[in-house]
Amino acid sequence: MKNREKVRDSVVSGQFYPDRPSALEKEIKTFLSGAAAVCDPLTCGLIVPHAGYMYSGRVAAEAFRTIQDTGFETVVIVAFLHRIFIRGVFIDDADSYETPLGRVPVDRESAAAVREASPCLGEVIPDELNEHSLEIQLPFLQVALKKFKLLPVYIGEQSLENAEALAAALEKFFAGKKVLFVFSTDLSHFHPYTEAVKMDQKLLRLIGDRDLARIGRLGHAGEIEACGLGPVITSLFLAERMGWEGPRLLKYANSGDVTGEKSSVVGYAAMSYRKE
Repeated sequence: MKNREKVRDSVVSGQFYPDRPSALEKEIKTFLSGAAAVCDPLTCGLIVPHAGYMYSGRVAAEAFRTIQDTGFETVVIVAFLHRIFIRGVFIDDADSYETPLGRVPVDRESAAAVREASPCLGEVIPDELNEHSLEIQLPFLQVALKKFKLLPVYIGEQSLENAEALAAALEKFFAGKKVLFVFSTDLSHFHPYTEAVKMDQKLLRLIGDRDLARIGRLGHAGEIEACGLGPVITSLFLAERMGWEGPRLLKYANSGDVTGEKSSVVGYAAMSYRKE
């Protein structure tokens, strides 16, 4: 008897983005057409937010516009877990992920290879994932790329050790291949507007400078914030290994720029890496 296909259903459809396919596709196309960025065939990595599209969709679109219709057949998304704690990294063993725009198949062969590269990459979690930091990227990718296979990665403990082990495994398996890497994070959370901008700009400068030591130190001290600091640090390790340029800041904004409510905001940034 054939095993039943394991599908990750959407957990934020109808909340973070429209649940009707036509409305969702129209909204994403509107965001992409309004982006100032242009398609860049040398783009190989993106840092993108994962809030509801109302808040961060215009920021995310700047990153996804750079890879629109570029023909990537495989996308690695490095996200993290908001609600489940694990010490290592979870490489999902699902067969596919589903959004209102259809199913995205998981590249299970790549997943198995990366999972076996280090003990910390072999974490297992219950079937109920209930996580949006990866899912929120999929509709944008479905519109921008049409068809692709997915390698879904979730960092648990956002440590330098986990990020470095993951970057080493990704480089080993994907070096020389046409693969897009997407790293999911929002920035500071729930500070007044002026304070948030100052904090976020400090972090963005450190990311641009690839200053891992200060990112770790200031993050621990609470002077900078990013809920997906693990994916960001992974991107910096991987950029060094793969010889990428960047990351370059494409757009920064926060929720106060959308709602006008500036007493407590969440920050978002779109950044891109290029092959040298």
